[in-house]
Amino acid sequence: MVKKSVATRRHAAAPRRRDYSRRRAICLAAVYLLFLLHLIHWKLAGRTLAPLELNEVMYTLELGIVTAGFVFMAVVMIATVFFGRFFCSWGCHILALEDLAAWLLSKVRICPKPIRSRLLKWVPLAAMLYMFAWPQVQRWLERRPMPALHLRTDEQGWASFLTSDFWRNLPGPGVTLLTFLVCGFVIVYMLGSRGFCIYACPYGAIFRIADRFAPGRITARGDCSQCGQCTAVCQSHVLVHRELAAFGRVTDPACLKDLDCIAACPEGRIAYGLAKPAILTIGGAARVARPPYDFTWVEELVMASVILLALLIFRGLYDLVPFLLTLATGCVLAYWTVLVGRAFRRRDLRLNRWQIKAHGKLTTGGRVFAAVSTMLLALSVHSGFIRYHAFQGNRLFESVVQDRAVAYGAMPSTSLLAAIGHFEACERWGLFHPVEQQRRLADLHGSSGQALAEQGRLTEAASHLARAVQVYPWNAQSQYNYGVILATLGRKREAVGAYRRAIEYAPSDADAHNNLGLLLAEAGDLAGAEHHLNRAIQLRPVFAAARFNLGRVYLALGRLDAARKLLEAAAHQDATYASHVREMLKGAE
Repeated sequence: MVKKSVATRRHAAAPRRRDYSRRRAICLAAVYLLFLLHLIHWKLAGRTLAPLELNEVMYTLELGIVTAGFVFMAVVMIATVFFGRFFCSWGCHILALEDLAAWLLSKVRICPKPIRSRLLKWVPLAAMLYMFAWPQVQRWLERRPMPALHLRTDEQGWASFLTSDFWRNLPGPGVTLLTFLVCGFVIVYMLGSRGFCIYACPYGAIFRIADRFAPGRITARGDCSQCGQCTAVCQSHVLVHRELAAFGRVTDPACLKDLDCIAACPEGRIAYGLAKPAILTIGGAARVARPPYDFTWVEELVMASVILLALLIFRGLYDLVPFLLTLATGCVLAYWTVLVGRAFRRRDLRLNRWQIKAHGKLTTGGRVFAAVSTMLLALSVHSGFIRYHAFQGNRLFESVVQDRAVAYGAMPSTSLLAAIGHFEACERWGLFHPVEQQRRLADLHGSSGQALAEQGRLTEAASHLARAVQVYPWNAQSQYNYGVILATLGRKREAVGAYRRAIEYAPSDADAHNNLGLLLAEAGDLAGAEHHLNRAIQLRPVFAAARFNLGRVYLALGRLDAARKLLEAAAHQDATYASHVREMLKGAE
């Protein structure tokens, strides 16, 4: 009876449990609502606050531009140093997707098993150093001074706070959705809840460091029964009950302060409050027993190698895949590779509820796993092939740009032809065709065409220029050059089309108007010729060739006075026309 009375009093003394998860869900949903309102304001007003992108810190560190993203990052860092990692669990849009994925999976009775890796946990720190520290090391090695902090506007190339280019640093809708799918859902299924936060997020690495100095911590309030319910509900996989027993507070920087542990404590013995910062705890890690790691050292090294390969293959693939998506993809592929290896060695294997192998044989799910593995391998090899050719093409393109002698009569260089070969491989085999890559390929073909034309090899020049305007038709100069070669080869109908396209993309090109007018006159379209030749003269008043050609058109139309005026003006502007003008006017009389 006494024990029952004490338990009853303890239960009665426990405070009412709060549902922090519901409040946090509302807060995280508000993040997406604010983003939507921000986007709508930009669409309606045409100008809005620059996106609060944390990666814009790099523009501040590298160029000295104070951006809205930098200010936002500074505010979050200061808050984290004092209060802990509240932003990660209450304000991060990726964590919102991760927790949503975990909740949805729980509804279909799938509880992803969190993995424990020795090496993967260092990926966020390595990524953070690569993004923010390595550029500064390069600056120091190159003896470049630190840039002065300053503000900019859109007119200066990159606005600090107010911009009309809201989407300037954001991926397209397709890549955004893919990033959300991989970073928010796939990685949770593969690596466990908040897998992206633990194994991929470089900003999380920064906040982990800041959290070590924070006095705001999850603390024990009175005696703890060590029931472990706080640890069971922690989606960040912090051993809350052991930390509280060892230190009286949670020192693990993986704690995101989502407060679920406080809500879960049946006795109300856990609270958030001020305590000694974790940085002041000596030998803390050794005082908390940790679960064993899930991988052998060979598997750890294999996963590290896969992540490095993924960075080389997928980052910047097709000028689309961003760094964070590459990190998440690399982590997923790393664990998938380990599972493939285990499928060859183990009699039984499963991934969550997905039974891959049982009693030494592949199950139906295992055959699906094998098919998916084959497709992933094929995609990775194909992507590596494309990435190699794109990298080599861009490298050679830069060397060609530094030696533009090829455009002034020299034969096409070996580097130029090799660059064309690499880019053509990307065009032929790539799943997507980046616009910048097409522009560079067209530029190389255009340079080759000009060089060959200077050598008198007009047929070969026409072939290169035809490819240039096929790959990137929006280059008016290439269209014009193609028209010149076609006209010289006698393919005048095709030349007319090339000149028309040149004028479409560069309406103020006087030379294109003049050449088109000349060809139209030769084809008998005198009205069209008159229009384009007049336009050429309007664009360039001192244009002897256009005046001469228009004078000839007027002679053909019988407008002798107008023709005389134009022809005499042409002879005055360019003496080489004088003899032709005298003969034409004499014949007209």
